[in-house]
Amino acid sequence: MVPNDNDIKQLVHEWAQAIRDGNMDGILARHTSDIVVFDVPMPLQNIGLDAYRKTWELFFRYSPRGEGSFELIDLKILSGDYVAFCYALLQIGGREPECRLTLGLQKINDKWYIVHEHHSAPFAIPEEK
Repeated sequence: MVPNDNDIKQLVHEWAQAIRDGNMDGILARHTSDIVVFDVPMPLQNIGLDAYRKTWELFFRYSPRGEGSFELIDLKILSGDYVAFCYALLQIGGREPECRLTLGLQKINDKWYIVHEHHSAPFAIPEEK
């Protein structure tokens, strides 16, 4: 693991812990003000911290907090000097992994910030008859 990967891993794990804790300040920390989020529920995209906050307010209406409520499975990190991305499966509410997560990061003034989040969930396409 390269040095950038350790910093990114710590950032991502602190972010996930903030989600489990329901700590909105911690969730929003280390995100750029113009973050772009592709989430499972509508709208198609959310831009900016205010819209990002609303995605988590919606999440907390339907999801419990605490250990096991938002776990990253098999986190992978690929990083360069100023840009990185990582991905993992998400286990929500102690169930089997059911969602996917991709984060885009940018190094600004020697610190990593999340500039893009993409949360997705697969769905079955009905077989043709």
